[in-house]
Amino acid sequence: MAGFVSSADTGNEDLVIATRAALCDFCALSDANIDSVCTALVRNLKSRQGQDRVLVPTLEVIAFLFHVGIFARCGAVDYKNLCLQVQKAGYKTGNVRKIEACIKVYGAIAALDNGDHNQGSATAAGESGLRRREATGEARKRLGALVFHPWPRVRSMVIDELWGLLMALGDEPAAQRLKGVDWGVANKAAVRALVEAVGFA
Repeated sequence: MAGFVSSADTGNEDLVIATRAALCDFCALSDANIDSVCTALVRNLKSRQGQDRVLVPTLEVIAFLFHVGIFARCGAVDYKNLCLQVQKAGYKTGNVRKIEACIKVYGAIAALDNGDHNQGSATAAGESGLRRREATGEARKRLGALVFHPWPRVRSMVIDELWGLLMALGDEPAAQRLKGVDWGVANKAAVRALVEAVGFA
């Protein structure tokens, strides 16, 4: 998967589309294939820390698989550990594209507990369900922390992710709190009040 993700993210547009389509087709064949792909991607994050040419496409492909509803069906991934690997990948990085990919993955994990992905699935029950809720809480905390990032562009990307997440969760009143403020230049007190109000502290 270390070589595959590059084609699925940083090749020319036709190659990216074809590679992602092939990956989706492979995952559609069985749950075992989904588990194999998702665990391999998480392994990439753990084993390739510091290698942005692999890490960034890996994060982007994980975010893509969440977006198309595949990654959330995986029962073999510890989502809390995934949050930890994403946090390590983005720690003190100056790579804005990597930070943006981390934000997308945090947003996807933060949406896991909305109940839509695993209706009736064994992975949504018992210990697995508890682990997902813990991961959801951790991802929301990481997004809340990133709203304080020193770079205005990063703060704006987080706010955009929060908007989509809150709307997807059906929490329109919380989403409305994001409007009408330039969060790229907002002071820390305003940011802190927002993060606490929307439950991402």
